[in-house]
Amino acid sequence: MSPRVSIALMMLGLALAPPLRAQGWDASRQATGWAFQEVDGSLIFFDPPARSLRTWMKGSGLLSTLQVSLPEVRKTPPASKPPATTAIRVTTDYDAAGALLYGLPRHQRVQPAPTKSAPPPSPEAPAACDAVPERWVVDSYSRTWMVCDGRLLVLGKDGVLDSAAALPAQVEDMAVGREGIVILYRTLRPYLEKRDLRTGAVLWSFGDRHQVKEAAAQPLLVPLNRMALGVDGTVYIAEGASLAFTILDPAKGPKEPGQTFFTCQDAIPARAVLGRVGRGPLLAWAGKDVIFSVFTPSQVKSCGAPESKGLLLARFDLAKGTLDWLPTPLSEGHHLVGLLDTEAVFLAPSGGLAYAPIR
Repeated sequence: MSPRVSIALMMLGLALAPPLRAQGWDASRQATGWAFQEVDGSLIFFDPPARSLRTWMKGSGLLSTLQVSLPEVRKTPPASKPPATTAIRVTTDYDAAGALLYGLPRHQRVQPAPTKSAPPPSPEAPAACDAVPERWVVDSYSRTWMVCDGRLLVLGKDGVLDSAAALPAQVEDMAVGREGIVILYRTLRPYLEKRDLRTGAVLWSFGDRHQVKEAAAQPLLVPLNRMALGVDGTVYIAEGASLAFTILDPAKGPKEPGQTFFTCQDAIPARAVLGRVGRGPLLAWAGKDVIFSVFTPSQVKSCGAPESKGLLLARFDLAKGTLDWLPTPLSEGHHLVGLLDTEAVFLAPSGGLAYAPIR
């Protein structure tokens, strides 16, 4: 082979090879933000510097990288507001529990900061900034549904934006089923929508929609309700401090909602105390009728949970109707993002991943 041909082949190989940065990307050290878990156990993270979705699996490393095109966000300058009285920010477990019965206290909402009178805003156009996605799922057509800047974006398999639609409030949980996308909003009481996979239109909704406008104006500081999809697409909703689930059939939707209760050591457990942390994520274990959730020890002292210095995993067995507690060595600040065959996957507070056994 001539030197010229060898050089040409080498240059072609360099051109086709993935960027060095992508080759060296490792979720165990670099993952941040949120994650979507595929049925094969792989996790999809968003890498802000590269504006890419990284598919990564423990033991296999980086599987794929998809660079995505996100719309530019142009935020209008805030209108001048009259001075507001400063609320005393005292949050206790009692407050959070009372909020579920009597409404959320104002000190658990985002309050406008006191402002001094300011001159009228400049008529110049506001500066543009990059959109940052908050949640994302991938459907059976390899399209990515992404919550970003108050909108629901649909990206094609090439990462290019296909469509965008405004959302009524901040999104707490998002899941994809065979027949649609299910979105749970961050509201005082559960409110969710199921949207069509083809058009993104709302097929049905569950809960009081009137509270959505209030939640959009004054977002909650912590999540109070969480959601997960079961093996057959059944929607399971954990409401507030309750350790029972509301059940929605994937086809009937809100027409015939049900409820399932669990026993812990042959007794119905008391309600948790959410406190300043709020309700942790709810994740379904792939291929099994089991759902996991996470609590701090102080939240579940009266719920039959064992003593623990670290976070506690609640294992809800849907078939048996039982609740078991699994202590972990992980401190508060770790966020549950995935479930493997023998381990739960957490995002560490400073980035990267941590694991806790679940068998």
